[in-house]
Amino acid sequence: MGVAAPEAEALGLVRRFVEEELHGDFAALATYDLSTLEGHALFGAPGRTFDTDDCDLVRAIFAVLYADALPGLNLETLGTGRAYRGDTLNSFNTLFGRPIPDQPGRFAGLERYAPTDDLRARAAEFHHTYHTLGNLAPLPNLSLERMTFNTYRGTHPGWRDAFPIFLQNLRLALLDDPAADPTLCRLVARNAAAFSEFRGPDGLAEFAQRLDLDDYLDAATGLPLPLYSPNAHFATQSREDYLAAAEHYLTVATELIQRRAARMMARLQELLAE
Repeated sequence: MGVAAPEAEALGLVRRFVEEELHGDFAALATYDLSTLEGHALFGAPGRTFDTDDCDLVRAIFAVLYADALPGLNLETLGTGRAYRGDTLNSFNTLFGRPIPDQPGRFAGLERYAPTDDLRARAAEFHHTYHTLGNLAPLPNLSLERMTFNTYRGTHPGWRDAFPIFLQNLRLALLDDPAADPTLCRLVARNAAAFSEFRGPDGLAEFAQRLDLDDYLDAATGLPLPLYSPNAHFATQSREDYLAAAEHYLTVATELIQRRAARMMARLQELLAE
């Protein structure tokens, strides 16, 4: 597809955020906890329910970075109920549970397994990391019976919101493979315009490359990597198995987020300088 120039409005909003909120320190954007924008009159979600991956700053960043990545992606087509919406790639609550009120750094799911203080600290750090730039991406968002890729991925009992297995299944759906998940195939068909350029054998690899998801695929084969397995704090498992899975997830997901953020930041800096 042709190269689309980022919108002036989106560029202006991102530049203003860097100047006003980061005091000109562009590099700080990579690790900025975007959930802290809740309630912000300009960069948050004025007039609607706040969600980190759909706040106004994130929409603007997507419109700058991915204007030429997906057909028709721009500020007007980004957001809840629109053609595209931000999604959080590596989740938190499914594996660790929600923060426990009045107990900073403790999470309901994790505490069920008597974690070490070190693991508690790592989980608390990741609770910030998973709200950062490298963990957010725009996905096609047209709904099917009020269900979207975002909601289906998060509620599928076998996927448990794990992004690697979602990519494995998305690849099958894009290929119309007989083994593909039927509902996912229907969602792909519902979002046919967004996926029109990704239906061939190398379609998922192209999709991943455009959205800076390279680290989720094998560079040689273009196939999704089994980076971590679906899991949840409410799944039946031993303490040892859960804690091992949690440690592995924190290591892998953090590295994925940081590497992707570096790739995004390099391009974003160039675009903002134009």
